Amino acid sequence: MKGFFTRYSYQSVHLFLNQIAIGLFGTVLALAAGMAQSEPLKIGTSVFAILFFLFLQFAAGWRVGSEDRVSIDLGKRSKDLSVPVKMWALANSLNFLLAIFVALALLFPDGGFLSSVGGVATPIKLIAEGMYTGILSLKVGDTPLNAIWFVHLLTPIPALFTIVAAYMCGINNINFGGLFSQSAPRK
Repeated sequence: MKGFFTRYSYQSVHLFLNQIAIGLFGTVLALAAGMAQSEPLKIGTSVFAILFFLFLQFAAGWRVGSEDRVSIDLGKRSKDLSVPVKMWALANSLNFLLAIFVALALLFPDGGFLSSVGGVATPIKLIAEGMYTGILSLKVGDTPLNAIWFVHLLTPIPALFTIVAAYMCGINNINFGGLFSQSAPRK
């Protein structure tokens, strides 16, 4: 496990920082759409922010897979699909901790300790995962999605599928027409 942290901790932090940046971007877009009082604009900006976030996650995951492909081709390491899962888990550990606090506060809204902790965790989670703000404001029946406890545990899942798919594309050298390939500058 120590080898994983020394090799992939920077990439995991990079994934997390991408999320925070897009979370702030998504929060600003959701606030602007909320001030415009336009539900379609709020949903559209949220979908755009989510797709942009997933694109950045894909690019980072592809880069790590591409770097690992060199070691795999040289026989220094074998294909290990637990690498992107571990990177995702490390990058999303704070998300899951916040989601658990928010979910517990929604399950036990009596005003006790769990409700207080959830009250602190909710705004932090809304900023960290701001790209989902517009989607989570949708109502199912009369209840908005952000008031359903298990929805908060589901928001990191799209990043998992994206990072695993990107890593697999990177180690298999699938680059989508040069979109992710890097070329050296001409001298």
